[in-house]
Formats: sequence, C-alpha cells, structure tokens
Amino acid sequence: MPKFPHFAERLNRIQGSVFEKYRSKMKEKGPYMIHLHIGDTYLHPKFNLPVDSEFLKKRPYFNRYCNTFGVERFRRAAAEKLNEDNGFTVDSEQILATSGATNALSASVISLLDPDEEILILTPCWPFFPGMVKVADARGIEVPFYTELYTKPDLNITAYLKEFMTPNTVALYLNTPNNPSGKVLTRHQLEQLADFAKYQDLWIISDEAYDGLIFDGHEQICIGTLPEMHQRTISIFTFSKSFMFAGLRLGYLTSDAEVVKEINKVLVHQVYSPSTLSQYMMVEPLKHRQDWIPKLCMEYQELRDMFIEKMQIPVICPEGTYFLFFSIQAYLRGRKYWEVIDQLIDAGVAVAPGVDFGSNFKDYIRICFTGEPPERLEKAIERLNEVLA
Repeated sequence: MPKFPHFAERLNRIQGSVFEKYRSKMKEKGPYMIHLHIGDTYLHPKFNLPVDSEFLKKRPYFNRYCNTFGVERFRRAAAEKLNEDNGFTVDSEQILATSGATNALSASVISLLDPDEEILILTPCWPFFPGMVKVADARGIEVPFYTELYTKPDLNITAYLKEFMTPNTVALYLNTPNNPSGKVLTRHQLEQLADFAKYQDLWIISDEAYDGLIFDGHEQICIGTLPEMHQRTISIFTFSKSFMFAGLRLGYLTSDAEVVKEINKVLVHQVYSPSTLSQYMMVEPLKHRQDWIPKLCMEYQELRDMFIEKMQIPVICPEGTYFLFFSIQAYLRGRKYWEVIDQLIDAGVAVAPGVDFGSNFKDYIRICFTGEPPERLEKAIERLNEVLA
C-alpha cells in the first residue's frame, strides 16, 4: 500500500516519455542536434491564427510539441509567481504544466491511488473530483468539512478526521478557497491538517484553483508551504479563475521534483503535454498578474456584498471564490426540493443542485455571483427572492 512516500503500483507498469532518458544528452548538443525523433514538422501552419504576428515571430516554436514537463519559460514564470505570492521556494524543475487543473487533478489521483485504496474528500467539493477517484478504481470517502467550519471554527480537525480513517486511506483532497462554500482555511486549521497527514503518512492533493480570490482581508495559505509538507503535497493551480483564461485549458502543479517526474509519467499518456501556444501566452500575464487580480477581487467582493444585501433570506457570507452555497430546506414550504429547482428555472434563473457537491448537501444550492453582468445579476436576485423568500 503506497502511503507516503511511495507511489501507486500502476506507475511501475507504465513509463514516461520514451525520449525522456535522452533529453539531457540532447540538450547538451544544443543547436548541433538535428531533431528527427518526434513526428513533427518544421513548417509553420498555412492558416494564420488570430494571434498577433509579432508575438508568433518571437515564439517560433508555438505550433510544435514542447517538453512534456512544459515550456521552460512558462515553468520559470510559474515558479517565480509561487515564490513571490504563495510562499513557496521552488524552481522550474518542481513545476509541471498541465491542461488545466482538471488534468493535474486526474493525473495526481492516478499517480497516488491504487485500486480499492481510499482518499478522504473534504466536502462540499468540486463535483468532478469524486469521479476521477472512481476512474482510478479507488474509493472516495466524503468528509463533511467546510460548512462545519463556518459554525465550528475551533473544530478539533485531527480527532474529527480520525473517524473517517481506515487502513486503506492513503491521501486527502483539500480545496481552499473552497468551491462551493467559499471557506478559506486559517493557518491553524491547515497546520492541523498537515500534522494529521504526517502522522497518518498521507499524501495531500491541494486544489488551489481559486488562488488569489480572497475577500475581507483573509489570508490565503498553501498547505504545501508548511514545514515538511512540500514533498507530500501536490499543489495545483489553474488559469481559469483569477486569470480568467478558462478556454486556454492551462494549469500547473508543484511538488518535489521527483514527485513531478512520477506524475509526468501519467500526464504523457493522457495529453502528452498541454498547449505550447497557451504556455507562451501565459508568461506575460503571470508577470503582470498584480495589475488586475487585486482589482478583480474588489469587484467580486462588491458583487458578493450586493447579493448578501439584496437576498431576502440569510446566507453564509463566503470568504473567497465567487459562489454562495446555502440550504433551502427552510424555504420549501411544502414543496419538494426538485420542484423548487424547476420553479427557479421557470422563473429564469439556473442554480447548481447541492447534491452534486456531496451527499450531505441534498437541500443546498450553489449560486455563482460573477457569471453575468451586474444588471442581470440584480434580476436574478429578484427571481430568487420570488421563489424562495
């Protein structure tokens, strides 16, 4: 059973890129080396992409396969961002470029879990993650967590999580700021999780998708930056949220360099590598992120406050992300839950059913308060109030 620091047995049955063992030697040859080892072409596409021609001239390899670990310039920029913003101490060798956080999460699950092994999934959680665990023939154990912390901020996390442990538990899935609850874990709460993982020899998959989207002066801390945690934590980031480039399908993960190499074995069999062009396109946004992310947070916080103020039912005020997540049990008034969901749709407002985020949330709904322009959001609030209030 591959508890930390061992990897899932399936990694012994697959290999990384067939060219990986020759990569350093080829690099030493520099321009002397003639690359005939990949099915590629030196010719540029005949169709002009809708990307600035000067940009493409400066990046002549935008249309070609890149190193399966990612474009070096992109990996360096990502490492610098993590060191400056998140408290890491990493270099490009500890960065793996991925096709969004989804690819990073699925590759991590397959790398860490053998069939029938268990991972603690703190809920409510992103709906696709439990499916990834099932694809790996592993078992996800739901642990109601984030909404508990709103009412029990001093929860003894170690004692609580022990109730869900079995001899087959090898990992824990963490997401802070949390989708959908908006909960941001404090340093003390993360330290408890870290101590628990170390004591139980667990891996941590830390989903940092909403990195930077924090309100009211809350502090965002990555568990991978805590003492002795980097080597047992896969910290996963994306450009879909605070960078607003979901369509580029680009993300990255960081961990110990040896962990990155092992996960790359899986990634090359899933997507080979993420888009070369997307990586080149994200270097400058990474360097200039502070030009817009603080302003974005302020704008999102104003939208959150508008919802909190104008909703005629009380909802928990999220500390981060861009969601409201709350129970409508008290507002059914004799109606069944799914009747209310239908009525909301009939009224012209779509929400996400809570059960998608965990079996304990069958009477919850999730609302994204940034998905439409403010004037349309105000109409949505009116319709929500008509059906619920």
